[in-house]
Amino acid sequence: MIRTMAMIVLGMLSAGCMQSPAPEPFPQDVADAWVGRFAAHDAAGLAALYTGDAQLLPPDMEVISGRAAIQEFTAKNNPPDGPAFEFATIETQVLGEYAHRQGSFTVKGPDGATLDSGKFIELWKKVNGKWLIHRDIWNRNAPATLPADTPPDAPS
Repeated sequence: MIRTMAMIVLGMLSAGCMQSPAPEPFPQDVADAWVGRFAAHDAAGLAALYTGDAQLLPPDMEVISGRAAIQEFTAKNNPPDGPAFEFATIETQVLGEYAHRQGSFTVKGPDGATLDSGKFIELWKKVNGKWLIHRDIWNRNAPATLPADTPPDAPS
């Protein structure tokens, strides 16, 4: 009986010492595809990188839900003659069937001058073995401006 108990305990201890598999890497290839499609002003291709029930949470606007609405929003807000954007990833983490990416963006004028900058957070979801963006939120780094007739100590 003692020998059986010892075998069980040893088996449990050795199982606990086994290493778990390495976490899956962040799907950088899909993030890079997003940047390429955005730069190419490919609204349909960009929308295809989102889940069917994805949501954009743009600043100062209502939530944009679903691929069709994301495609329409992108076509309207990323015209071919619009400014260039640069994106940088700050942090990524894969958590099972979900992943997150935090990053920054810079908006460049035709002369290369920085026009604006901001940050973003994306929540990714693995759907049928494929990584897609599920939630996407961004905002500018610049502080909100108050109307000219607002006293400096008034709440915004």
